[in-house]
Amino acid sequence: MGDWSSGTYIASQVFVAISYILLAATYFIHQRTKQLATSIASATTVGISWIFLGAWNGVALAVIAICRDITSSVIYARRPPPERNINTRLDWWLLALWLSLFTISAVVIWQGVWYLFAYFATMTFAISIWQKDPLVYRALGILVGIFWIVYNIAIKSDVGLWLESVLLLFVIAGFFSYWKKHRKK
Repeated sequence: MGDWSSGTYIASQVFVAISYILLAATYFIHQRTKQLATSIASATTVGISWIFLGAWNGVALAVIAICRDITSSVIYARRPPPERNINTRLDWWLLALWLSLFTISAVVIWQGVWYLFAYFATMTFAISIWQKDPLVYRALGILVGIFWIVYNIAIKSDVGLWLESVLLLFVIAGFFSYWKKHRKK
């Protein structure tokens, strides 16, 4: 539990809350460019929260996530519309790069076996936001939420458990909303 009498801690938690709101919004956004922009904003705000806390490992992970989403945005925007939803060799290489960087970071900041759930959540989210099928993004988001919930139970973080549980409800709602709207196509 953090020090709620500290202005720095309170500021960090405000940015965490903003980050969760932005991340929840990504599950309801249907345009890929807006979804990636919102994901970048979410990673940026969580990175700012880590800066307030002096958690430089978290900042490094946020920077990797921001770079991942920026490259996806640039590639998506530069491709002609008929080719935007096709995974090319470049897409696969970039995914391998981001997964490798997250894996190296996980090894460097290893904090015990329970940390594997945070690693699995990060890797699954990286795969989900990278690929281009909106329904798969939402479905994998459910798995990401479960991994984060297990992680927060393991580290005994009540606030993390609460935030991830609420986010998971939004992810599930976003999944069913998208599925219901697009199942007839």
